Amino acid sequence: MKHEERSIFKFDAGNKFVYETEVLIPKVNKNRINVLMVLGNPAVHSVAERMFFSYEETRTERKWREHRSWRALRDCEVLTFYEDVEKPTPGNIGKINKYKRDCLLNGKYDSDFNIFLLPYFSFPTPASGECSGVSGIAKIVGKDIFAKMKEFEFQRFKSIVLCYDIKNVICFQKSDARKEIVKQAEGKPIRNILDDPDYPVYKIDIVSKHVTLYTAPPTRDFYKVKAKKILKGIVADIWDNK
Repeated sequence: MKHEERSIFKFDAGNKFVYETEVLIPKVNKNRINVLMVLGNPAVHSVAERMFFSYEETRTERKWREHRSWRALRDCEVLTFYEDVEKPTPGNIGKINKYKRDCLLNGKYDSDFNIFLLPYFSFPTPASGECSGVSGIAKIVGKDIFAKMKEFEFQRFKSIVLCYDIKNVICFQKSDARKEIVKQAEGKPIRNILDDPDYPVYKIDIVSKHVTLYTAPPTRDFYKVKAKKILKGIVADIWDNK
């Protein structure tokens, strides 16, 4: 529950469990389409580093590299930073993350979209191991508390959609996040991306506001050709239906 001796979890007044999380809402709204990208839940190290997809390690050599999500977004022409980013190391990761955070908050990137980033489940877990991912939350806090969390998380999602006039949501985690959104908002499938039944598009209602919810590949698959093809298909669909 700790990362490099900096705890993002604490007990407040003895019986209140407090944790840090992450969400990215642009400060500047440029003449672009607002798109909310919904993830599963934050990785502990990304919260500690104060940036989404801070870095990832190679499995064999345990070397740091740029997270595949940034590479995929760039390859699919969803989001490209104006400047080339250095290869991440323990010495420069703070500088890299600050640059990306500032760019995203102020719209300083090449894209047709204003990018909003939201982990649907706010509770951070390790990037790997038995307590990783959304399933790790229930293991840590228990099923009863996790059920109450689900109620809160949908309200948080709903408030962002309404406050920032979000009409397009891309969900990269379908087994928990998309399932909850579709259930809570009574979503109905309306078509599939590239005629692939694994990637349905839903029409959901958020307090009488019609929102399109896209099913995207999980970020762990972003190195695969098919995943990038689907992401490009989602981008094309947003434009065709704007």
